[in-house]
Amino acid sequence: MRKILILCMLAILCFATLPVMAESIDDSALARELCQSQTIGNMNVGVYTIPEKILNTYFATIAGSNPKIKEATISILGNNKIMLKVKADSVGVLHLTCAIKEFHFDKDRATLELYIEKKELLGHSIKSWFLNNMSLGLITSIYGNPLDGNVESKVKGNTVDIDLKPFAASLFKSGVGQGIGDLLVISKITTDPGVIYMHTNCAISLLPVK
Repeated sequence: MRKILILCMLAILCFATLPVMAESIDDSALARELCQSQTIGNMNVGVYTIPEKILNTYFATIAGSNPKIKEATISILGNNKIMLKVKADSVGVLHLTCAIKEFHFDKDRATLELYIEKKELLGHSIKSWFLNNMSLGLITSIYGNPLDGNVESKVKGNTVDIDLKPFAASLFKSGVGQGIGDLLVISKITTDPGVIYMHTNCAISLLPVK
């Protein structure tokens, strides 16, 4: 069960750090695809689209840097839900269905709250049943929180709160980037099947025109 817990928390951490870690991945084709995914209507109200394909490229790269994870993908569901799918030789294939309860980013506060609705270990019906019927809070109280020492996090029941401030602080370090970081506010994230929407204060109708 401890190995399964570690895999669960690694998957959550990979998703939590996507906005920061993605900055270091240079792919002009993905950048073009990201730009082409935007609509004037959404940008006019500060909403920006991130397709599942782009998230999966980043997620696989980040997760792939951890030797414990062999494969990793994200499925974006509707109603503010995602499914994290990870594979490890020592555990098997794990599916986590998560509801995004809160995502907030500004210069003073950066946080993610996920509620784990379902935990499934494919091909292991008995282990999967126990896993799904035991809260992450109970499991971490027995085995400890694998995220301790890496990020500040709280696990209560099946709710995981992660403080992203240390990661967000590295996103905009100096110059123009620092100015953007000081001004940017992401108030929430919403989803439709296959896509995430970031709700920001950067509506193009509000940007100064020279």
